[in-house]
Amino acid sequence: MKRRLANRTRQSGFTLLEVIITMIVASILGAILVQFMGTSMHQSFQPVQMVQDGYGLGEIMEKVNAEYKRLLLTSNDPLTDLLNAIDTGNVLPTPRFGIYTYNSWWIDFDINGIEFDIPAPTPEQKRVLKVEFTHGSQRMTAMFTQ
Repeated sequence: MKRRLANRTRQSGFTLLEVIITMIVASILGAILVQFMGTSMHQSFQPVQMVQDGYGLGEIMEKVNAEYKRLLLTSNDPLTDLLNAIDTGNVLPTPRFGIYTYNSWWIDFDINGIEFDIPAPTPEQKRVLKVEFTHGSQRMTAMFTQ
C-alpha cells in the first residue's frame, strides 16, 4: 500500500491552480499585446500617406514652377497670369497641375525685411506673390517674384 502512495506523489504534471494562474497571466499579456499591436497597425499607414502626399506636392510645385518660367518669357504680367493658372490648375476632370488647395497673398517687405500683406495691390505693388499649396496632409509655401 505504501508503494502505491509513493508512486502517486511522484507523478509529474500541473495542478489545476497552476493551469488557472498560467491562463490568467497569458490572457493579460495577450490583451496588452493586442492593444499595443492594434494601435501600431491601425496607424502604420500614416507615414506612408505623408510621404505620398509630399511627393504629390513636389510634383505640383514642379509643374507650377515650369508654368511660371514659361509665363516669364511669354506674358506681360506673369504673376497675375500665374495666379490665374493656379486658380484653374486643379479643375477636374483634367487637372493641369494636380489636386490641391491653395491660399495666395500679395506681399511686400518693409525696410527691416518684415513681410506684410497687400490687400488690394496696384499693378506696381504686384511684385511678390506668396502661395501656400496643400495636398493631403502636406503643405508647402512658395514665393514668386518678377
